[in-house]
Amino acid sequence: MTSDFEESVANEPMYRVIDVAGHTPVSLDDLIGATTVTVENDGNEYRLIGSGVKLHDRVLFHQKEAGSALETGPVWTITIDAAAGLTARPPRPN
Repeated sequence: MTSDFEESVANEPMYRVIDVAGHTPVSLDDLIGATTVTVENDGNEYRLIGSGVKLHDRVLFHQKEAGSALETGPVWTITIDAAAGLTARPPRPN
């Protein structure tokens, strides 16, 4: 039996991380600190600006909205998978 949380996570779209600061990423360490990240889903690419913090086996990428004075923004969860490579899960809506 799965929990509601596990089911909702499994149903969320996954985005492939295709670029970090102008190069193809090879590890989660590429995402640490201030950087830009390009993710792709269903043929659409999205550029994220912000900073990443490594937490165990994942990176929490704190997106900074361009032109925003807010200190915090959406947080993406980025993991590495042997088959899929680096994948990003978008922030969950409140």
